[in-house]
Amino acid sequence: MELSFEGIGQVAATFATQEAQEEKLSIGQVVTLTAEGTVGLGTAGAAPCGVILALEKDQKATVQVDGFVQVAYTGDTAPTVGWGSLGVDGNGGVQVASSGGRSCLIVQVDTAAKTAVIKL
Repeated sequence: MELSFEGIGQVAATFATQEAQEEKLSIGQVVTLTAEGTVGLGTAGAAPCGVILALEKDQKATVQVDGFVQVAYTGDTAPTVGWGSLGVDGNGGVQVASSGGRSCLIVQVDTAAKTAVIKL
């Protein structure tokens, strides 16, 4: 039997998207709060808010804000399984944060694919 964390504890909310980034956003990207009720890619190291599940034509995004989700990571240091601090990378993924970021439970890491399954 294969391990699967997909959909466990998933909670989603609708946010406005940052105007300057509407064309850069896509499903599966990790976003951060950029203003009240608004998400965007943010700057590297900012705390992740969630992962985009859907994008609408009216500049709204459905964002998973809790539960287990697979994310892409960047940087030379791979996340390690257990509790770790992650920040957005500013391009739709996460990176290990030495300061700032957000504490997340990391349950799987695929270094070949550069993905991790985390609990937001």
